[in-house]
Amino acid sequence: MLSPNTLPMRFSEYRRTHGLFGEHDTVIAAVSGGVDSMVLLDLLARERGVSVVVGHFNHGLRGAESDGDEEFVARRAGEYGFPFHAGRGDTAAESGRRKVGIQEAARELRYGFLRQLRESVGGGRIATAHHADDNAETILLHLFRGTGVQGMAGIPVARDGIIRPLLFAGRAEIEDFARHERLPFRTDSSNAHDEYTRNAVRHQVLPLLKDVVSPSVVENINRSGENFRALATYIMEEAGKALGACTSGRGDGGIRLSLDRLAAQPLLLRQLAVRAALDETAGAAASAEHVESVLALLENAPGASVMLPGGATAERTRGELVIGPAAPSVEFAYTVEVGRSYELRGFRFATTVVSARGPASGRGTEYADATSTGPGPLTLRSWHEGDAFVPLGMGGRKKVSDYFVDEKVPARDKKSVPLLVTPGGEIVWVCGMRLDDRFKVTPATRRVIKLEYSSPHQA
Repeated sequence: MLSPNTLPMRFSEYRRTHGLFGEHDTVIAAVSGGVDSMVLLDLLARERGVSVVVGHFNHGLRGAESDGDEEFVARRAGEYGFPFHAGRGDTAAESGRRKVGIQEAARELRYGFLRQLRESVGGGRIATAHHADDNAETILLHLFRGTGVQGMAGIPVARDGIIRPLLFAGRAEIEDFARHERLPFRTDSSNAHDEYTRNAVRHQVLPLLKDVVSPSVVENINRSGENFRALATYIMEEAGKALGACTSGRGDGGIRLSLDRLAAQPLLLRQLAVRAALDETAGAAASAEHVESVLALLENAPGASVMLPGGATAERTRGELVIGPAAPSVEFAYTVEVGRSYELRGFRFATTVVSARGPASGRGTEYADATSTGPGPLTLRSWHEGDAFVPLGMGGRKKVSDYFVDEKVPARDKKSVPLLVTPGGEIVWVCGMRLDDRFKVTPATRRVIKLEYSSPHQA
């Protein structure tokens, strides 16, 4: 065991080596009141010239005990002469609302508070008291859950303005320093229970590994984490290249991957490309199983899809994998009169009576025979199962759903493409895509309607 006297010196060396903060910087210390965060606070107080702001979040999970933690941290911050800021949240209610575990809800609330505090004080780094044992537990949990190389890298020393300047130290030496310096701290009673997975790893798995494998198991796991971190950096660079090579388009928060280009990649790069796409669209909650589920779509028929975390989906079209937010399936129907323009549900539609068919100006403009459409008002509505039309230039009817497949319209977007329909229910135009052949302008046409459609979703 290292002497507790060396911890402040090693702390200073670690933060300098990793460029975590310098003199005259502001550090927002996340202080729960436990031994780890109280040691972090004491070590920050020894750093010359650093402005320390203390942030404490009361999760409201342990009643009077939680309130006691807040009062304790406020008092200790005052003794150091540091500004103190507290946040509160109903973690149990947030867990139920978001349908996530208590620990995940607590983490999101806590970091949300710390980021807001950083903005209110004008910037700085957020420092948490994660240490080497925490990192070893995280790596083991990631291993058990089947995460990739990035997960095996463990807790980053610094990322997104959050620093972990105690990551070099083990739990035992931190506690030894607290005893040596007679630092007061609070004990969270929930840490003694093993119903939380991390506590079970802390109290049962790691001690067993120390006894059976090696007393230095924490150090060995952390050393492996450093190697994986270097490997993860390289892999992320390759993932970006693979994603770029396979991407055929972007829009509306989603990514389209070319099936041909994706299939041509070696298996690892295929996995990396999909992993990178999921990181952008589904977030960190996407697992290795989600990556495999998306890749399995390559063997499926067009229209197959899988649900992803965060309300995202992945769908196989005729030539692409479309990964992104699931579009709400909202049906609509609007009556439109000839000669008027409309701003409707994310798109613009206009009709104008003109003397003759004008020149082609893209898929957003079409011309129809006004006599064929009939005298009554037209309707703009969403697609219905069984809808069919006669695509311009064809002699027979075709289901709109089959036409969408041919045109690589993702199934999740089918309801968002407006159909212009006559009073009798015949489709005049699949807006922005194809006119029905029965309503085209011919030499016999006496009255022409100019149809215009524009939408952010339009290709």
